[in-house]
Amino acid sequence: MENGKKRFNWKQLLLPVTLLFFVTACDTFLDDEKYAGVPHSLRYMSIDTYRIGDDYVSVTPTVMGGEGAIFTIESIDGPASDEVKASSFSIDSNKGNINIKEYCRLLPGEYSLAVKVSNPSGSEVFENAFAFTAVQVQPSKLSYVPSLYSFYGTSTGDLTSPANVNGGGPYSFSLDDPFNYFAIDEQTGEIEKIAEVDVADDSKLIKTYDVGVANELGSYNAPKAITIEIIGANVGKLAYNAEYKTPNEVSLGLINSTASTLAGSYTDVVNEEDYTTELSESTNGPIFKGNRFTNSWHIATAPVVMDQTGGGERVNTLFLSFKTASSTTECVSIVVSDAIQLEGAISAYAEIAAYKRYIDNDFNQRFALLVCDDEAYNEEDPFASQWFEIEANIAPGMLPYSNPIKESSLLAAGEGTQAFAIPGDFVGSKVRMALKAVHLNPELGNLGREAFVYKWQVRAKY
Repeated sequence: MENGKKRFNWKQLLLPVTLLFFVTACDTFLDDEKYAGVPHSLRYMSIDTYRIGDDYVSVTPTVMGGEGAIFTIESIDGPASDEVKASSFSIDSNKGNINIKEYCRLLPGEYSLAVKVSNPSGSEVFENAFAFTAVQVQPSKLSYVPSLYSFYGTSTGDLTSPANVNGGGPYSFSLDDPFNYFAIDEQTGEIEKIAEVDVADDSKLIKTYDVGVANELGSYNAPKAITIEIIGANVGKLAYNAEYKTPNEVSLGLINSTASTLAGSYTDVVNEEDYTTELSESTNGPIFKGNRFTNSWHIATAPVVMDQTGGGERVNTLFLSFKTASSTTECVSIVVSDAIQLEGAISAYAEIAAYKRYIDNDFNQRFALLVCDDEAYNEEDPFASQWFEIEANIAPGMLPYSNPIKESSLLAAGEGTQAFAIPGDFVGSKVRMALKAVHLNPELGNLGREAFVYKWQVRAKY
């Protein structure tokens, strides 16, 4: 007591707060039965309508149960065909994000997905876990995969793939070709070469076309939707052209190739000595940061001065890219092409245009070019395929980074473009090609390196 007043005791106020802190910070709530056992109570943030053809990724769902959940799509109900439904959806096996893929061919109507969730304690199928109404809208995008074709001048009847469109069919396609070299299928958008064209044996004539599309709600014109090379007899015909799109949380941005990252014990020769390390999936798997992935082949955007195929403007361009998460993160990652048809070819070669950042040695990091027969390709484990190494490290031939990067430099032989002959044992059959990034033993040097591939093509002569 002081002057008849009771002194305020701050310790009395702090004590309950301190106790509250320790109670809320403890882990006892994890013992609740909600957080153990077989998965239950799966919840997605619902959407009412989906515009057909949009690229949509759901918010990560919540699920109760033990740790280590694996997500798969069990079934899909809706008015589209089973083939269209199967190709229109994907799910992140570890996080559960559902992706409705861009340019899908869903029909208008109600859709419902059943999702299976498994963990070490068991599994559960959640019916109607993700549902929405697909609606037709005016066409807004159009693309071809691949976007580049090569047809011999003397041939007719060659076809492109059908067009991919956002909006919802049925569609009506149109092509403005004043030379009448090509005709377009009004229903599918396939473009057929209908005329012979005189072109020198060692030359090629490049034609780029706008393609129009309409449905009952409106129309859209896609500028420079497709490029077709009309080639002479001695020019290699395009057998594969890597195609990309902007990545999202569940997509690396690869269209006609697939990527995977190695986990587990791995042995390689590093600096002329055998080296063994343990690569964990959580550390070395694809990691999404910001708007790009690391530790895996993926798509990234970089500006390029279009001084060869444009008017010198700087354009943000998509590159097949590789980047480690940090300067000390070891990883081994592979990107594999779709099957490449080389039947009937007498020779073939791969052409790669790329630039590099901070890659200055091959003691502990390299980018290998590989090939294997399609029959020897292991889709479940690409690393177990019977690969033949065409080139142990293509990095030395990449264009060193400068600002700005010029398209003409990237495409110039001896600067940014390299050609690699495909061994004769693989010519004449169906093959796969791959780029393999190997970044090991950071004690030998910084692993924070980047490669950017502008063009990855395979050409064949017949």
